[in-house]
Amino acid sequence: MPETLTPASGRGVGIGIFSPSGRANAGQVAAGAAWLASRGHRVSTSPQALLEWRYFGGSDADRAEGFHRLLDDPSLDVLIASRGGYGLSRILPLIDWPRVRRARKALVGFSDFTALNCAALARAGLASFHGPMVGVDFGDGEPDAFMRAHFEATLFGTGDTVAVEAEPHAAPARLRGTLWGGNLSLLTHLVGTAYLPRVRDGILYLEEIGEQPYAVERMFLQLAHAGVLREQRAILLGDFSDCMPTNTQRYAYAMPEVVETLREIAGCPVLEGLPFGHVARKLTLPFGMPGTVTIGSGGYSLSWPGLPGR
Repeated sequence: MPETLTPASGRGVGIGIFSPSGRANAGQVAAGAAWLASRGHRVSTSPQALLEWRYFGGSDADRAEGFHRLLDDPSLDVLIASRGGYGLSRILPLIDWPRVRRARKALVGFSDFTALNCAALARAGLASFHGPMVGVDFGDGEPDAFMRAHFEATLFGTGDTVAVEAEPHAAPARLRGTLWGGNLSLLTHLVGTAYLPRVRDGILYLEEIGEQPYAVERMFLQLAHAGVLREQRAILLGDFSDCMPTNTQRYAYAMPEVVETLREIAGCPVLEGLPFGHVARKLTLPFGMPGTVTIGSGGYSLSWPGLPGR
């Protein structure tokens, strides 16, 4: 079973902020840090978090070192990314994975952060979380109430569950497996590398933003050809923001057709409507921890147990 750390209490935990991908907005980071502090947490922002180099939050070496410094800080329990974008893949070879395993911090982020979720499990045997980020979710206006509730339930509570009303396209069933997933582009990008974990009997959750539907289908096919899909017990689809056909000169291949194809090739139930992705109303989902999908006639539920403290 992968290791992880979840503080036993939701009040007064140490939270570290870092920027492993794109350059952060200083105002949003400050506002997000202030909101987390208002909840009783001790918040520390890495000196690296506000650096700027090209597109990124500092050079590759800066971003890796900023992460390492937070790992080594014994006062911190949870490390949350400021934002996503692009850049984590560049620093995966620079990260000290035994150090990650020894630190046992709870790592949280989404989008480009999927690369760190994957690599932490594959290289350090460390479970983590696919969830909100400081700048975009806590620092850009009032945080979404649904997001806040599920963030706190997953990280600091006794467990969490969500019910989804949707046509299941599958027989009633109760499926247990390892929760993992995230951004589809990042998962397919890591196929064939040492940074993609092999998850057997998985409950794979997937989301995407701004891709043509045919390109989304091509990524599903890549996961199928690589043998990833056949090892899953269920596939849960989240938000596919702005994934619409734009070439009016060709057949408008659309997401419903892509999902139909996925159901043909997956070999397991494919369920839609999981509230996560590039949206304000998002869950905080474990990555590398057990979960249960219960499929009924009018939808499904997803649940996972609480996690032990340090």
